[in-house]
Amino acid sequence: VQSQINLKYDSWQKELQSSFASILGQHITQIHQRIIHSKTKLEQVSLDSSSNTNDIVLGVTFIQEMKQKLDPWSKEVRKLATSELTLKRQRHIFSTNWTETSVIQGQLDNLDQILDKRKRAMDQQIPLLQARVVAEDRAIGKRGTELLSNWEQDKPLRGNL
Repeated sequence: VQSQINLKYDSWQKELQSSFASILGQHITQIHQRIIHSKTKLEQVSLDSSSNTNDIVLGVTFIQEMKQKLDPWSKEVRKLATSELTLKRQRHIFSTNWTETSVIQGQLDNLDQILDKRKRAMDQQIPLLQARVVAEDRAIGKRGTELLSNWEQDKPLRGNL
């Protein structure tokens, strides 16, 4: 009777471990995809003065967004690594398509390096970017004023064009 109870307990533990590993694997895959996508997008960010102002603003916004996401992602990767270590201590046999958390940590470190490089470039470009945005704002304001004055002068009266 004792051996049957132990066998049942072992099967429950193995089933629980497999379920936990499956959920953990899904989370690892999801964060890995988010990090890879963000890294690719961050590599494409251009803050060159030759770029379109809209692209520069989007790039600065994305860099700021990544600065905010990096710390929570680091904490999440640490938790995933701890969970993976727990499974290893339990001698869980991982599937062949398992993504190790060390790989994700490496990708996250790579993302952090790229982000630091982009932040430094952005910090150097801020005065130029601000001047460019102010100049573009003035140009748009001037065009709006001209458009309104032209409308006041040339607006159709009494239905004749």
